[in-house]
Amino acid sequence: MHATLPSHTRTIFWVVAALIGLAASQSTASAQPRRVAAEEDESAPPAGSSDESEETSAPAQAPAGDEDEGGRAAPRTARAEPATEPVRVYVIAVPMEEGLEAVAQRSGAAARASLREIPNVEWQAADRLFLGYDESAVPTLARARERLQAGREAYLNLELGQAIELLTASVADFDAAAAALEDPNDLGQALLFLGASLAFEGRTRDATRIFTRLHVQMPHVQPDPNLFNPDVISRFEAARPRGAASSSIVVESDPPGAIAYVDFLARGVTPITVQGLHAGDHIVRVTRAGAIPSVQPLTVAARRSVSTSAMLVDEEATAGLVDALNQVREADVASISPGTPIHDVASLLGVERIGVIRASASETEGQVELELLVFDVASGRRLVRGAGSAPVAVGELEPAVDRLVSGALEAAIHARATAEDEAARRRREQQEAELPPVLEQPPPQGPSVFEDPIFWVVVGGVLVAAGVGVGIGVGVASQGPPLGTNTSGTVVLEF
Repeated sequence: MHATLPSHTRTIFWVVAALIGLAASQSTASAQPRRVAAEEDESAPPAGSSDESEETSAPAQAPAGDEDEGGRAAPRTARAEPATEPVRVYVIAVPMEEGLEAVAQRSGAAARASLREIPNVEWQAADRLFLGYDESAVPTLARARERLQAGREAYLNLELGQAIELLTASVADFDAAAAALEDPNDLGQALLFLGASLAFEGRTRDATRIFTRLHVQMPHVQPDPNLFNPDVISRFEAARPRGAASSSIVVESDPPGAIAYVDFLARGVTPITVQGLHAGDHIVRVTRAGAIPSVQPLTVAARRSVSTSAMLVDEEATAGLVDALNQVREADVASISPGTPIHDVASLLGVERIGVIRASASETEGQVELELLVFDVASGRRLVRGAGSAPVAVGELEPAVDRLVSGALEAAIHARATAEDEAARRRREQQEAELPPVLEQPPPQGPSVFEDPIFWVVVGGVLVAAGVGVGIGVGVASQGPPLGTNTSGTVVLEF
């Protein structure tokens, strides 16, 4: 059983945690201020209920750890041993307005990357259905990331021959699994460490070739001066293309309306002309939810344009997935029930929890408003609602989404696991006491995660990691107002 923390105890806790976070932020020059709020819908009604419910808001959590040299949050350590079988989870993203398709897709990709770091979840089967790639891509990507980690460690230990071997193999694996690679960060890091290893070994021509690929395909990836010495950074800068980024690629598809990726970055829906590219080799991927993706390497000359077209065929197992996704924007988000768009998406993907990110335009230039909703598919309950703004710049949006998704989704899974464990414990006690059978009742939803001491420890760690700039919203509503803006029902604390 979980004891409810007195209100004055929680207040003292937050003040202490805030002071700790403020002190930590003064020594963390790279901390990124972010206002993100998340609320857990513990009393939300089952699907089909007309009862209104209260919603309690709390901050979506930043990952408990530092960010690596690519801006991606470092892997989190599981806070407790999983007590149940892995929960089947997936996250999708939808634009709430025209013109935000690329940002929504990038947000979804970042959220799905975050799932890899959350303990006790299974997302790969749904990922294969949603993105349409072959099963062989899963072990290939896993091997690529293992080799990246080992190659990075070999480089830092100045074992350059081993680093070059491991990182070359890692890049080859990432390229082989391009159909499943939504987040270019890992590939970018493999190329960066490979180029640095080659430069250290005196293989200048090979290092220049690798660094040139980074400049052409991933200009947002830059070497960290804390990890790479001035000679490596100088070699990296020398490989920068001399001419302006004046090339373009025209991407079409049949049917139209697919997502066009150029160099592993979502650019928008087809037909589309992607401009501002450097001359050189590029990778074009065209995807449609539930269809086999098209992947094609293209070479474009300076101040030239090339065209490509992809024919996409939906898989039989995911028939209707695109239609359901197109209706999610207008779907009711208080709860879900069979026949509603979000429930249909979850059923086609075979998941127990479905997260939905809704991307909306922001009044602040260069920002996007993101809302995360997490539902339990069986009961239709909405488990979590989180909202916040994030920068749209490449390399900044992705870690912001990671912070929103990892904390809120992990909290939802923990809360449900607690309820299921409590129900199992009661059944065991009944069997041991040889009590007569009783009618099976719906499992209790369990205490709010915000009454769980573990949750407060996690949030305290988050404040230490995130420092200042975190807003906490507390509100009461049936649908939830824009968090942090309702002066009558929301209290926002700025640390």
